Amino acid sequence: MVIDNITATFEKGKTNMVIGQSGSGKTVLLKCIVGLLDVDEGEIYYNDIQFNALSFKKKKEIRQKIGMLFQGAALFDSQTVEENVMFPLNMFTNMAIAEKKERVAFCLKRVDIVGANKLYPAEISGGMKKRVAIARAIVLNPEFLFCDEPNSGLDPKTAVVIDHLIKEITEEYGITTIINTHDMNSVMGCGDKVMFIYNGKKWWEGTRFDVLDSDNQELNDFVFASALTRKIKGM
Repeated sequence: MVIDNITATFEKGKTNMVIGQSGSGKTVLLKCIVGLLDVDEGEIYYNDIQFNALSFKKKKEIRQKIGMLFQGAALFDSQTVEENVMFPLNMFTNMAIAEKKERVAFCLKRVDIVGANKLYPAEISGGMKKRVAIARAIVLNPEFLFCDEPNSGLDPKTAVVIDHLIKEITEEYGITTIINTHDMNSVMGCGDKVMFIYNGKKWWEGTRFDVLDSDNQELNDFVFASALTRKIKGM
């Protein structure tokens, strides 16, 4: 999917939702913003720094300020919960091991994971895996948090818990959070700012309160289809 002429500003301390059907360009946009894909035209700024004009070394400095929450949690199966959360500290810092363990313990406690440090991903539930992934994403005190379908594979009750946890952490630490999702429950439950992408273009933008009053036909079709899918899954 090619994205075309998308201009957006993501707000600090807010959950900025990027919505759209599968194949609309959400993930491509996210990969461009974090530098996994190069853009042919346009500019990407982190605060007042043009990210896509930086050298590899300078981009790495920006990436140390970024937390990533991947679809499916993406934990390392061969590493314990503690080792997974510690991974970014090992990669980007020279902290002493005791200091790393203290930071890991703090982050795990913040996401309500207690007593699971030595367990492996195969030994914990899907919801716990997402909590561990959130702990890993915030362990470096990021200024920016990117979440790609954070509720993928979760039951509705656990999905709500993860939504609220992401929103709490965003507000508590003043993080600029960007969430890719097609889950309208997430949008209506915790979305501060919403951007709808359709066929690679920004098609609509507003708040979650504006969504239901929109006269944008493609957005309305998407919302209706999402609601219908949830109803069918709940039958």
